Amino acid sequence: MEVDKTLSIPLYQQIKDYLKEKIDSGEWEAGYRLAAERELAEQFSVSNITIKRAIHELVYEGYLHRQSGKGTFVIKKEEQDISKMVSLHNDKLAKSTKHPHKLLSFKKDSAGSKIAKKLHINQSDRVYKIIRLKIENGSPAIIEYSFVPSDPFPNLSVDDLEDNLLYNIYTKKYGVELNKAKIYFSTSVAHEYEEKLLNVVKGEQLIVLERFTTSKQQDIIEYSKFILKENQAKYYLEVQL
Repeated sequence: MEVDKTLSIPLYQQIKDYLKEKIDSGEWEAGYRLAAERELAEQFSVSNITIKRAIHELVYEGYLHRQSGKGTFVIKKEEQDISKMVSLHNDKLAKSTKHPHKLLSFKKDSAGSKIAKKLHINQSDRVYKIIRLKIENGSPAIIEYSFVPSDPFPNLSVDDLEDNLLYNIYTKKYGVELNKAKIYFSTSVAHEYEEKLLNVVKGEQLIVLERFTTSKQQDIIEYSKFILKENQAKYYLEVQL
């Protein structure tokens, strides 16, 4: 490929798009070793700085990985089923006894105006405010913010939350029948808090899922917000037709 220096598109962006297409198309599979930056610079007739920037952005976005003294390699993005996070019933989850979470904060407090509106309760009503970090393959993957009305779940404790799914607690400990979950998808950028917990760069793009869970009685029993690293996987949702 030759870059077109007459275009308004920056040279590094043209090269980045070319490299990304090689990865997305599957021509360069996981583990493929890129040519040295000097060789790429000669191939595209650009400066080393231009190549460095294109590669740096692909590393930042999770397409490439640099290994000191070995080179730059294509990363395999694992597919993750979004429904496993939001499904009310999943055989695999039901059989699994371990759901690694690190509890960051747990308190019982007044709902306040913002959360009260989401849960359709009064501002003075008490809710559990829970922040957890979900661990996958030994690494931080998702920040979970959950807000749960206290009335249906008296005496919810820290012990209940130890490596457990909230849905398991609702159904097994309290006998609450779940009805449905409504999910909203959006994006955000990493601030200092997310940067520290998810090991991302400040300003990096993040995926945000907001989940509203209702019981059989149509009461909203949970509002949760999940913050995910955009570049950690390829997310999909499979629908049975």
